[in-house]
Amino acid sequence: LIDILRKAEDFLAKKGIPSPRLEAQLIFAHFLDLKRIELFTQPDRPLIPAELETLRSALVQKSQGIPTAQITGSKDFYGRAFKVTPDVLIPRPETEELVEQALKLMPEPKSIIDAGAGTGCIGITLAIEAHSPVLTLIDVSPAALQIAEENARRLLDSAITQFEALLADFTQAGLRLENPADLFISNPPYVLGHEYADLDRTVREYEPRLALVADEFEQLHRSLIACVMENLNPGGLFALETHPAKTAEVAEWTRAAGFGRVEIHNDLAARPHFLFAWK
Repeated sequence: LIDILRKAEDFLAKKGIPSPRLEAQLIFAHFLDLKRIELFTQPDRPLIPAELETLRSALVQKSQGIPTAQITGSKDFYGRAFKVTPDVLIPRPETEELVEQALKLMPEPKSIIDAGAGTGCIGITLAIEAHSPVLTLIDVSPAALQIAEENARRLLDSAITQFEALLADFTQAGLRLENPADLFISNPPYVLGHEYADLDRTVREYEPRLALVADEFEQLHRSLIACVMENLNPGGLFALETHPAKTAEVAEWTRAAGFGRVEIHNDLAARPHFLFAWK
């Protein structure tokens, strides 16, 4: 095992893959059904031909730039494994910060709406951590919504949380949901159109543009804010991850829509990445 792992690290390094050691370990741990530490506690474990072929195929995919989460079919978020396909945005560490900050501001929401749910990692994580009885997952992509629903069925305790996966466009005027929220949270598309070409190639080629780019940034965000106002309970919290260079503008639009208290919060890299507003 250890010899093949070292060769895999060298192979990925020669292909110019960032963090080749980590990537090789993640791939080996997944396909050998081991924890990463176990790769080193059983270094002499022999690998059978089927395992070698599976690993070889995965490493070739990685060398081509395919994200590891799509190769393994999962990505950890807040300590839980979420199913990932090319139809959804891969969960990011900064979005874990959004969840953590939202929980501090509203630790016990009775109902949650996650708009633009993708994998569902935001809403599902919040519902589990806060023991929320009602969760609504919204996405405009049928394929993405199917992944969110699969993750919800696998991870949520149905005795605690009832969820609905709803195919809907949150930019649609007058969208009224059956269950208004105490916490309405969203990580919508916010990459500006002219920035798309400068994104890392692995993001451009392997993650859905629909989930990344806001060609009409202002229109999308104003429509989202209107949807939140329509579907947020009085005293409820709106939590948003958006473009750090645009957060101040979004805050102005949020205040203009009638929110009484609006705050901008930094992420761990000191970027003004998150907005929180109370109705």
